[in-house]
Amino acid sequence: MLIEDVDDTLDPAIDTLLSKAYYEADGRLLIKLGDKEIGYHKQFSLYLTTKKPNPNYLPEIFIKVTVINFTATFEGLEDQLLADVVKNEKPEVE
Repeated sequence: MLIEDVDDTLDPAIDTLLSKAYYEADGRLLIKLGDKEIGYHKQFSLYLTTKKPNPNYLPEIFIKVTVINFTATFEGLEDQLLADVVKNEKPEVE
């Protein structure tokens, strides 16, 4: 599932999804969303995206999720490539 353009605060209703707080009842995996129990599959993945360059989430959110920063500029990539080349060619200069 993909949720796009999330803000700095997340709805507390998805906290059980972020925590993967599922449980087994009658041979089925269930998770509680709000006041409802729904079926859960272990291969379920939730992706959250934001357009904010530096989102300010609470530490409790960072503990439960993996945050990946895909913000890259051409100049930043160029600097990284140059640093890698210098490190391989002349490590004493780097």
